[in-house]
Amino acid sequence: MKYLFTKLTALLAAALLFAGLSGTASAQDAESTWERIKRTSEVRFAVFTYPPYFVKDPGSGEWGGALVEMARDVAKELKVDLEMVEVGGWSELVLAISTGKVDFAAGMQATPIRATAIDFAGPIYWIEWVTVNNPKFEGKNWEDYNDPDVKVAVMTGTSDQILLDRWAPKATQLQFKELSQIILAVSSGRADAFTTTVLSSMIAKEKNPGLGTFNTPKPRAALPGYFGIRSEFDPRFKNFLNWWAEWNNELGANERRMKEGMMKYSGITEIPDSVSFSK
Repeated sequence: MKYLFTKLTALLAAALLFAGLSGTASAQDAESTWERIKRTSEVRFAVFTYPPYFVKDPGSGEWGGALVEMARDVAKELKVDLEMVEVGGWSELVLAISTGKVDFAAGMQATPIRATAIDFAGPIYWIEWVTVNNPKFEGKNWEDYNDPDVKVAVMTGTSDQILLDRWAPKATQLQFKELSQIILAVSSGRADAFTTTVLSSMIAKEKNPGLGTFNTPKPRAALPGYFGIRSEFDPRFKNFLNWWAEWNNELGANERRMKEGMMKYSGITEIPDSVSFSK
């Protein structure tokens, strides 16, 4: 009886090992992103309306924008066609990548939770967090906002809130769900300032002359933006994107694409010298 039990245990262990090896082999045998791109001579890129990153011409249906220009250069270097695949927005990117709907997306922050579902390549640029004051407040650096008497408006549940907690933890936070509510709070004097990305801040300042000064506080607060890609055994597509990102950042090409995109697609007429999309 003991012999039979031992034999059955050994057979079960062997079966489980075979199943595990078969699953691994199956995953390794599946067509990788690199192989699919080379077979089809096209690379699929996630897009949705979000100026100045992604902008669709209503007449021609053509896509433009800072991140679209980066994707075009990726396809050019790969010597393949670029296919624009429309998705519902930032919240759908992880699913679109992990299910193979797209080969890559751009402008993503590589958070730990996202890294459990997909992989990343880059960074492709750095995005700064800045402040915009109401006309009666003269804060310039984070220490000026790090005071309980200073009311700073932020969007609930965003990186804006995380960065404010990091650089001005003593500030009194006024939390809102929409940027339009934040702008109203600051322009009316209910809040002394707001903080968000340089893109959103400059667009808001351009459209709302009643707001006060635009500042790039010190120390610099910036987070990297990445390409999002599928997690897979074949490293060739990730390696290509990593080297593409390093090359284009070193040449200043992505800095130029970001600034040109802001000027062309966001109605911004002037970009302060203090604004940078480099590390």
